[in-house]
Amino acid sequence: MSADITEMILDDHDWFRRQFLLLAELRDHTDRLDEATKVWDELARHLEVHASAEEQHFYPSMARRADDEDASATEDAVGDHDEIRAGARKAFDETPGSEAWWNAIDECDKANNHHMSEEESDDLAPFRRVTSLPFRQELGAKFEQFKSEHAHARGLDFADKDPDAYVEAVTS
Repeated sequence: MSADITEMILDDHDWFRRQFLLLAELRDHTDRLDEATKVWDELARHLEVHASAEEQHFYPSMARRADDEDASATEDAVGDHDEIRAGARKAFDETPGSEAWWNAIDECDKANNHHMSEEESDDLAPFRRVTSLPFRQELGAKFEQFKSEHAHARGLDFADKDPDAYVEAVTS
């Protein structure tokens, strides 16, 4: 039996929090810059895989629900993903260990924390109330397959998505 997609999303959120905490710990240790760079690279790629997997399998199901509030929440979530992507792209463009690199990571962390907080309270809990466990498990299997197929962000480009166009495409 596959895992519930909402549990898988929450598991990723926990991992993201731990990785950002590890980066915060490594920030003042210039002798551990190689470690910080590796942690950041893995984290940034996992953030993109996670966001893209949500956009492929979680948010379309949420946006197709009947009320406009869900479409608005989906637009907001995709916009949040774009803010996370922007921070990641900035960090990739900077010299590891530089102040600008750390500032970009901080920007990504802030955007991600905002997104996770909203998603956990406004999206996941309501979605669980109105969908069956078998359906969430079906989505979980697709979510896991997507993540496996795109491990280390293989085939993903960190490009922004237009939230309005995204919702229009997945609901029409």
